[in-house]
Amino acid sequence: MKLWNCLIALCLLSALTACQGGGNVGQKVLADFGIGEHPEGYVSGSDKVFGQLDTVGKTEIKRMNAAGRNGEIKFVQEGLHGSYHKLVKQYESFYPLDVKAATASQDRGYTGLIEYTYRMYKSEDKPSKVEAAAMSASIPTDEQGKETYRYSFSVGGTWDGAKGERSSR
Repeated sequence: MKLWNCLIALCLLSALTACQGGGNVGQKVLADFGIGEHPEGYVSGSDKVFGQLDTVGKTEIKRMNAAGRNGEIKFVQEGLHGSYHKLVKQYESFYPLDVKAATASQDRGYTGLIEYTYRMYKSEDKPSKVEAAAMSASIPTDEQGKETYRYSFSVGGTWDGAKGERSSR
Protein backbone atom coordinates (compact mmCIF):
# COMPACT_ATOMS: atom_id res chain seq x y z
CA MET A 1 0.00 0.00 0.00
CA LYS A 2 2.86 2.36 0.83
CA LEU A 3 4.37 1.61 -2.54
CA TRP A 4 1.18 2.73 -4.33
CA ASN A 5 1.01 5.95 -2.29
CA CYS A 6 4.65 6.69 -3.12
CA LEU A 7 4.04 5.97 -6.81
CA ILE A 8 0.98 8.27 -6.91
CA ALA A 9 2.87 11.04 -5.10
CA LEU A 10 5.80 10.69 -7.52
CA CYS A 11 3.46 10.86 -10.54
CA LEU A 12 1.73 13.96 -9.17
CA LEU A 13 5.03 15.65 -8.42
CA SER A 14 6.26 14.81 -11.90
CA ALA A 15 3.07 16.15 -13.49
CA LEU A 16 3.24 19.38 -11.47
CA THR A 17 6.84 20.07 -12.43
CA ALA A 18 6.06 19.30 -16.08
CA CYS A 19 3.07 21.67 -16.02
CA GLN A 20 5.04 24.43 -14.35
CA GLY A 21 7.66 24.36 -17.06
CA GLY A 22 5.10 23.86 -19.84
CA GLY A 23 4.17 27.51 -20.43
CA ASN A 24 0.62 28.82 -20.84
CA VAL A 25 -1.12 25.44 -21.07
CA GLY A 26 0.46 24.27 -17.85
CA GLN A 27 -0.41 27.53 -16.09
CA LYS A 28 -4.04 27.29 -17.19
CA VAL A 29 -4.33 23.70 -15.97
CA LEU A 30 -2.80 24.57 -12.61
CA ALA A 31 -5.00 27.68 -12.29
CA ASP A 32 -8.14 25.69 -13.11
CA PHE A 33 -7.37 23.35 -10.24
CA GLY A 34 -6.59 26.25 -7.90
CA ILE A 35 -2.90 25.40 -7.60
CA GLY A 36 -1.32 28.10 -9.72
CA GLU A 37 -2.09 31.65 -10.74
CA HIS A 38 -4.00 32.56 -13.88
CA PRO A 39 -1.94 33.96 -16.75
CA GLU A 40 -1.95 37.71 -17.27
CA GLY A 41 -5.11 38.99 -18.96
CA TYR A 42 -7.18 35.92 -18.02
CA VAL A 43 -10.89 36.61 -17.44
CA SER A 44 -13.11 33.80 -16.21
CA GLY A 45 -16.58 33.19 -17.62
CA SER A 46 -18.27 34.20 -14.38
CA ASP A 47 -16.30 37.48 -14.37
CA LYS A 48 -17.53 38.19 -17.92
CA VAL A 49 -21.12 37.53 -16.88
CA PHE A 50 -20.82 39.65 -13.71
CA GLY A 51 -19.62 42.53 -15.89
CA GLN A 52 -22.81 42.22 -17.98
CA LEU A 53 -25.20 42.25 -15.01
CA ASP A 54 -25.14 46.06 -14.94
CA THR A 55 -26.40 46.22 -18.54
CA VAL A 56 -29.02 43.55 -17.84
CA GLY A 57 -30.21 45.44 -14.75
CA LYS A 58 -30.58 48.73 -16.64
CA THR A 59 -32.53 47.02 -19.42
CA GLU A 60 -34.75 45.01 -17.10
CA ILE A 61 -35.61 47.88 -14.74
CA LYS A 62 -36.94 49.85 -17.74
CA ARG A 63 -38.92 46.84 -18.96
CA MET A 64 -40.44 46.08 -15.54
CA ASN A 65 -41.43 49.71 -14.94
CA ALA A 66 -43.01 49.95 -18.41
CA ALA A 67 -44.90 46.68 -17.89
CA GLY A 68 -46.27 47.83 -14.52
CA ARG A 69 -47.10 51.43 -15.40
CA ASN A 70 -50.88 50.76 -15.47
CA GLY A 71 -50.76 49.41 -11.94
CA GLU A 72 -53.73 48.06 -10.06
CA ILE A 73 -56.95 49.83 -9.08
CA LYS A 74 -57.81 49.45 -5.37
CA PHE A 75 -61.07 50.20 -3.59
CA VAL A 76 -61.02 51.64 -0.05
CA GLN A 77 -64.24 51.42 1.99
CA GLU A 78 -64.99 54.54 4.05
CA GLY A 79 -68.19 53.95 5.98
CA LEU A 80 -71.06 53.58 3.53
CA HIS A 81 -69.02 55.04 0.70
CA GLY A 82 -65.61 54.38 -0.73
CA SER A 83 -63.01 55.61 -3.14
CA TYR A 84 -60.69 54.19 -5.75
CA HIS A 85 -56.99 54.78 -6.30
CA LYS A 86 -54.29 53.40 -8.57
CA LEU A 87 -51.37 51.55 -6.98
CA VAL A 88 -48.14 51.14 -8.98
CA LYS A 89 -44.88 49.33 -8.13
CA GLN A 90 -41.96 51.50 -9.29
CA TYR A 91 -38.55 49.81 -9.41
CA GLU A 92 -35.94 52.36 -8.34
CA SER A 93 -32.56 50.67 -8.26
CA PHE A 94 -30.77 47.36 -8.75
CA TYR A 95 -27.70 45.57 -7.41
CA PRO A 96 -25.87 42.70 -9.13
CA LEU A 97 -25.53 39.96 -6.52
CA ASP A 98 -23.90 36.80 -7.81
CA VAL A 99 -22.98 34.64 -10.79
CA LYS A 100 -22.76 30.86 -10.71
CA ALA A 101 -22.06 28.18 -13.25
CA ALA A 102 -25.26 26.41 -14.25
CA THR A 103 -25.82 23.06 -12.57
CA ALA A 104 -25.83 19.76 -14.41
CA SER A 105 -29.66 19.70 -14.51
CA GLN A 106 -29.71 23.04 -16.37
CA ASP A 107 -28.27 23.93 -19.73
CA ARG A 108 -24.58 24.72 -19.72
CA GLY A 109 -23.76 28.34 -19.06
CA TYR A 110 -24.21 30.70 -16.13
CA THR A 111 -26.96 32.15 -14.00
CA GLY A 112 -26.79 35.68 -12.65
CA LEU A 113 -28.77 37.19 -9.79
CA ILE A 114 -29.88 40.82 -9.60
CA GLU A 115 -31.74 42.38 -6.67
CA TYR A 116 -34.18 45.21 -7.42
CA THR A 117 -35.56 47.68 -4.89
CA TYR A 118 -39.01 49.16 -5.36
CA ARG A 119 -41.44 51.60 -3.81
CA MET A 120 -45.22 51.61 -4.17
CA TYR A 121 -46.88 54.81 -5.46
CA LYS A 122 -50.57 55.67 -5.41
CA SER A 123 -52.83 58.16 -7.13
CA GLU A 124 -55.29 60.57 -5.57
CA ASP A 125 -58.54 59.03 -4.36
CA LYS A 126 -61.34 59.20 -6.93
CA PRO A 127 -65.05 58.31 -6.70
CA SER A 128 -64.97 55.98 -9.74
CA LYS A 129 -62.75 53.22 -11.01
CA VAL A 130 -62.41 54.89 -14.45
CA GLU A 131 -61.23 58.17 -12.93
CA ALA A 132 -58.67 56.37 -10.76
CA ALA A 133 -57.35 54.43 -13.78
CA ALA A 134 -56.82 57.70 -15.67
CA MET A 135 -54.72 59.21 -12.87
CA SER A 136 -50.96 58.88 -12.56
CA ALA A 137 -49.65 57.27 -9.41
CA SER A 138 -47.23 59.88 -8.06
CA ILE A 139 -47.78 59.84 -4.29
CA PRO A 140 -45.11 57.70 -2.58
CA THR A 141 -46.35 55.25 0.03
CA ASP A 142 -44.47 53.71 2.95
CA GLU A 143 -44.45 50.34 1.23
CA GLN A 144 -40.99 49.40 -0.06
CA GLY A 145 -39.35 46.11 -0.86
CA LYS A 146 -36.74 44.07 -2.66
CA GLU A 147 -37.06 41.34 -5.26
CA THR A 148 -34.37 39.08 -6.69
CA TYR A 149 -34.43 37.82 -10.27
CA ARG A 150 -32.36 35.08 -11.93
CA TYR A 151 -31.09 35.46 -15.50
CA SER A 152 -29.61 32.83 -17.82
CA PHE A 153 -26.39 33.34 -19.78
CA SER A 154 -24.78 31.16 -22.43
CA VAL A 155 -21.47 29.35 -22.06
CA GLY A 156 -19.80 32.37 -23.70
CA GLY A 157 -21.39 34.67 -21.12
CA THR A 158 -24.01 36.37 -23.31
CA TRP A 159 -27.54 37.15 -22.15
CA ASP A 160 -30.34 36.10 -24.50
CA GLY A 161 -32.61 39.00 -23.49
CA ALA A 162 -35.17 36.80 -21.73
CA LYS A 163 -37.09 38.07 -18.72
CA GLY A 164 -35.68 37.08 -15.38
CA GLU A 165 -37.28 34.48 -13.13
CA ARG A 166 -38.27 35.57 -9.64
CA SER A 167 -35.94 33.92 -7.17
CA SER A 168 -35.65 33.46 -3.45
CA ARG A 169 -31.89 33.39 -4.13
